[in-house]
Amino acid sequence: MAKDLFDVDCESSIVRSILCATPEIDLSQEQVDPYILDLDFNVVKFGLPGVEYAGEIRSKIEPIMAEAEANGCPNNFYSALYEAVLNAHEHGNLRNPDKKITLAHRLDPASLTCVVMDQGGVLVSEFVPFILRHREGRHLVAMLDFYQFSKKPKANEGNLGKGTSFIHTYADKVGYFKSEEGGLVVSLTKTW
Repeated sequence: MAKDLFDVDCESSIVRSILCATPEIDLSQEQVDPYILDLDFNVVKFGLPGVEYAGEIRSKIEPIMAEAEANGCPNNFYSALYEAVLNAHEHGNLRNPDKKITLAHRLDPASLTCVVMDQGGVLVSEFVPFILRHREGRHLVAMLDFYQFSKKPKANEGNLGKGTSFIHTYADKVGYFKSEEGGLVVSLTKTW
């Protein structure tokens, strides 16, 4: 059966061929305007230890989520925020404890916006069609992990490759940007 030329799920599509022609994308080399954090965000910067960091991530996001939930934010947004910070550490900063993560948030009466910035700035090219797949809403029909999608080996046994799908499932709006330092910025918004 013929495959759609523009189907991001099809490994041999034109879209995947073009987007994945280069194995990695260095954001510092991309000529796009950087994301500038608004002054009304509450900001913390932190590094994470190389091995045991799950508890540290929880300690950073639980106060944000407690305040947001008290104001009506659904508790499932916790998963999206946790995964964004986890991805920044594991994939952006490559678990380097010297590299910082910036976590910023703004709580409004009916929404929470969180911004997670890493200091990595190098994306695997297969991440681009994976994001496009999510923007089409295909993750809601069939949640596919990144490693199945890209046919790449898992980085480690504990990595399930579904963090991006959780982010897109539990946040109402997700945006990806380049930071002023050339790292990746993920902006997540939840409304209620």
